[in-house]
Amino acid sequence: MNNILRRTLESLCVILIFTLIGCKEEKKDAYTKVSYDYKNSKFVGSETCRECHQEATKKWEGSHHDMAMKLADSTTVKGDFNNSVFVHKGVKSSFYKKGQDFYVTTANKKGVPEEYKIVYTFGVTPLQQFIVAFPNGAYQCLLTAWDSVEKKWFHLQKDVNLQHDEWLNWTGGASNWNTMCADCHSTDLKKNFDSKTGQYATTFSEINVSCEACHGPASAHVSYYKNPIEGQVPPEMYMDSDMRSKELVDKCARCHSRRTQITDYFDYKGDFMDHYIPRLLESPTYHLDGQILDEDYVYASFVQSKMYHNGVSCKDCHDVHSLQLKKEGNALCMSCHQPKYDTYEHHKHKVGTEQSACVNCHMVGKVYMGNDYRRDHSFRIPRPDQSIQYGTPNACVTCHTGQTNEWAAKAIVTNYGSEREDHFSDYLLKGSQGDKEALLKLLEGSKYPDVSRATSMSSLINQGANREEVKQIAMYLKADSPILRREAIVSIQKTRDHSYAKQIEPLLGDSVRSVRLAAVSYFVAVKIELPTNLKYNKAKKEFLSFLDLNSDFASGQLQIAEYLQTNGEIDLAIKAYEKAIEIDSYYNRARMNLAMLYYQQKNYDKSIKLYKEVIKLEPEFGYTYYMLGLLYNEIKQPIEALKYMKLATKMDATNYNAFYNYALLLQQDNRVRKSYEILSDALVKFPNNEKLLYAKLVVELNTNKFTSARNTCLALLEISPSNPDYNQIMQQLQNER
Repeated sequence: MNNILRRTLESLCVILIFTLIGCKEEKKDAYTKVSYDYKNSKFVGSETCRECHQEATKKWEGSHHDMAMKLADSTTVKGDFNNSVFVHKGVKSSFYKKGQDFYVTTANKKGVPEEYKIVYTFGVTPLQQFIVAFPNGAYQCLLTAWDSVEKKWFHLQKDVNLQHDEWLNWTGGASNWNTMCADCHSTDLKKNFDSKTGQYATTFSEINVSCEACHGPASAHVSYYKNPIEGQVPPEMYMDSDMRSKELVDKCARCHSRRTQITDYFDYKGDFMDHYIPRLLESPTYHLDGQILDEDYVYASFVQSKMYHNGVSCKDCHDVHSLQLKKEGNALCMSCHQPKYDTYEHHKHKVGTEQSACVNCHMVGKVYMGNDYRRDHSFRIPRPDQSIQYGTPNACVTCHTGQTNEWAAKAIVTNYGSEREDHFSDYLLKGSQGDKEALLKLLEGSKYPDVSRATSMSSLINQGANREEVKQIAMYLKADSPILRREAIVSIQKTRDHSYAKQIEPLLGDSVRSVRLAAVSYFVAVKIELPTNLKYNKAKKEFLSFLDLNSDFASGQLQIAEYLQTNGEIDLAIKAYEKAIEIDSYYNRARMNLAMLYYQQKNYDKSIKLYKEVIKLEPEFGYTYYMLGLLYNEIKQPIEALKYMKLATKMDATNYNAFYNYALLLQQDNRVRKSYEILSDALVKFPNNEKLLYAKLVVELNTNKFTSARNTCLALLEISPSNPDYNQIMQQLQNER
């Protein structure tokens, strides 16, 4: 690819002010792992547990765990099935009964009305969904749900125009219970998907989230207490009352996190990352500063918090069986925090009002699924100063809707002073604008949350880390934290650098499965086989099982395609990419990868066609315009290249590479002045971006703007003081005086 427009296309493929009291400190990741032998214990059911644990069972009954899923009958169905009708975007859904059974007639995958029997209820409040059976063993959740608070039908995707055969529609994969919901809504769940036939044979021991869903299979526990043997130690449960805070959070994370499942069955062995890969603090799940944007199910928010790092866990605020808050309002927060924080002097609002509630400043939330308000559990201090610069949300203007971020920032300074506590979000935000030094500071800061440090690695490598920066990332291959070890491997893999093979090879035998999978993926990507390495062979089997497990996802087919492509099985890779698009016709990541594959094969027409399909489906996705600009430049169509690169800068103001390449294209078109304007404007957004500064310096040197060139060169030397080229240029500029 043209060096001027060089871009690695494969890269596609608050700290709280509160003083905590009464919360014990705990060394990070220092809990003792529970050794639980699943093979020697079986599931016995909640009725058996009730015999001894009546109080806990009573609290659990009627809870969200208990009501997570039920057989549809007159005691569980909350919706109006009295011949009620709901119409959404022209689609009519009729709800009625036949005898004791509940039915719906609604549009099927072809858009034709079809009758379905309601088999299960799903959830209870603030909404309840309903599940029907499909012929291939799949169960689908209707998107028309019942509002349990306002007692009415509503649509979960009210603002989206869904096609009947779309993945996001109720007939598609997004609403498939077997693979999207079941693992967390039932007990002892086995998906049992046959990737060859497309059939499901999903099973569970109990329909809802029962006692053993959290505590693990209990037959050995029951047997011991029914027939205790003197001197014998009671068998440990997977979750018990003596767990340390971080272990408890780790175990709750299984369901209360946005994650990728990597094992076909949760066998109550190992830790969270033995079965799942948590999502990093990246778009579109999170804002640039790590605040919630899409549903994240709490975990990755909570582990960002000062609460988590001071030994607070889920059970300090929530009753573990009823799931209800232990106290109401600010009284809950004052269980740990000093009373002075519940005063006007601290929060500057009238005491006892909604405005003075701790959670409304430190746990701003969002509505998901139409009517389900969930709070951000990162417990952060409002930062309107960040909102001004980066467009991130803050609690102040969320309540004071008529005011601006500037107003809020001034109020914060007036009431609390101009100093802000050091917070990882400052570095994430600077890093989002191309400040690599900020990302490295975050990565190196052991006091910062591991999930934010892992995110900094990802951001650094996606911005084109140099060899020294990759070396710094490689240091974390030996980190104590599994999320850091894993992300170090993933980041290095993106460079396709073979030289790290010896350092990564020991991680094929890592104690955590998700790290082993990353290690295998690296060797697959760099095309290094280790046939005599037993750990490699074992880890590769785990990797291939993981690929098969998720083959009913478009993203799963994408991973299969990438694996096949790396192995040189191009025809099969193309079929897998096409299968991903068949599963989800809007899955543009597969189109982007397939377009790149066609580009590499010099099949430019097919590549361009796919990119334009992405633009048609997602016209605001700026990266596609950028890729088309690169491609058109490669095939020597400068007019089209300029057109799409200009659009890339308009559609995605965060992609500094688009501005850089647009400026270079303008120079090729002899529009040097316009190129200089673009670079100058881009540097307002990305003030410490080395690539943009260097491009600006070249223009200044070529147009004899020596005074400006000296200033630009000084800025470059601040970033890289030992760079010989910058020092040589500065010496020459000094001689121009």
